[in-house]
Amino acid sequence: MASFAGAVILRDLNKTLLFKNRDLYSTSHRDVLFHDVDGFGVRGIDMVTGKISGLSIGVNRYGLAVANSHVMGTEDPTYDILTEQILLFAIDAEDGLRMTVDQLKSGRKFQWGNLILADHDSMLAIEIAGNDHSIEWSERKVLRAGHHIMLDTKEVLNQHLNSRGVDSFVNSTIRVDRGYELFRNVTSVQGVFSALKDHGEGPSQSSICKHSSSEGQMSTVTSYVVEIDHPGENGRPKVVFHVARGNPCTATYTAIPLVFPADEDVISRAMEMYFR
Repeated sequence: MASFAGAVILRDLNKTLLFKNRDLYSTSHRDVLFHDVDGFGVRGIDMVTGKISGLSIGVNRYGLAVANSHVMGTEDPTYDILTEQILLFAIDAEDGLRMTVDQLKSGRKFQWGNLILADHDSMLAIEIAGNDHSIEWSERKVLRAGHHIMLDTKEVLNQHLNSRGVDSFVNSTIRVDRGYELFRNVTSVQGVFSALKDHGEGPSQSSICKHSSSEGQMSTVTSYVVEIDHPGENGRPKVVFHVARGNPCTATYTAIPLVFPADEDVISRAMEMYFR
């Protein structure tokens, strides 16, 4: 099970923050970026084939931010493809939801995962299992990790995990429960960063900042925060993409201002800052 993702709206600050602690087996991972005139994101990895595909997290010129978390691999295409399509073509969370539901109702199937969408005034989680789905709307916060909360997939997921001897369902539920406990009290941008560094009862496979203690275990290899300021009806959103390589409890976040529409100089500068 991979990654802890979510979003929170800080209404008093007129900010939306979408975030993700990305968990992988390899600590030598290097992000592959997508950046064009209207959007910025980090490429996803198909958890079945290991190939680069779609987007893992990103934001577009309208101030719509999207991230995902892995639940279970299947022979179907990865949900990273949906993440990319939403960022390319949607203008807000409701638009992204409509696009996704249309594809699922048409019969298209995807690997099991969770999509988190956030804009200036709403957030939602779309749980996906094949072409089955469930939706959670929120005006304050939404969180997901490596399981579904609303879809009835626990039994199948547990059987799959036990057969492979990998990360447990319990660890994922502990992360989400701890996340809601922390984010219930978050009222500042710094509070979001602090929560992503949290270890709960100690650094482990069940902590939000995931740590491995032996080979074959995942750990948080990169932490992302998309910070969006919403200036009002006539102004454009101001976007800063924060990234920390390695466990966020010890890594330093780099802040990368994003300007849309982006020309070649803007894109080049953002790429340089990301890998500095």
